[in-house]
Amino acid sequence: KEPIARAMERAGMHESDYILELGSGPGQHAVFLASRWPTTRVQPTDPDEAARASCDARAEAAGFLGEKVFYAREVDVGQDTWEYVDGDAPYEGVLAINVVHIMPRTAIANFFEGAAARLRTGGTLGIYDTWTFGGEYVGPNNERFDAQLRAQGYGGVASIEECDAAAADAGLKRDDVQYLPANNQFVTYVRRAEGVRSS
Repeated sequence: KEPIARAMERAGMHESDYILELGSGPGQHAVFLASRWPTTRVQPTDPDEAARASCDARAEAAGFLGEKVFYAREVDVGQDTWEYVDGDAPYEGVLAINVVHIMPRTAIANFFEGAAARLRTGGTLGIYDTWTFGGEYVGPNNERFDAQLRAQGYGGVASIEECDAAAADAGLKRDDVQYLPANNQFVTYVRRAEGVRSS
């Protein structure tokens, strides 16, 4: 959690009042960030009901539920609509940790469109994962990791070029790539001023 939080701070995401987290799982990152940054509030989401319940329980145990960490909502990033966050005010930050390599490759466009549609102009989408760059894996183990993911039915390691193209179509521009431990990266995209297709 610490390396991700530091990467977010370098990207200025700690200054966000509201962050939408996609694929929150049991909520460990939402609670950690809420405890680390005094003014930040997190809206967790996950497609899995058990994960959402676990996230709420963790936030409640930390004394944050409903205040600094809101009740987790259902979002499947591969779907065309994210109805349970429709109507929210634009977020200053959207966060996805270990989501891209899990979702099917066909979901990449929906992921970026949905994230962009919920960011204010100038807001930041931060993604912690690993990618290929120019067809090359980062580090010696990620090619095996990709093969294992695909064998289990997951989308696997995405190419940064594919993600950049989908992001650009959605009104986002890649801002930075930070290289973190364990051959992972933290990639940030910024919401441009021009219109974005809603999802």
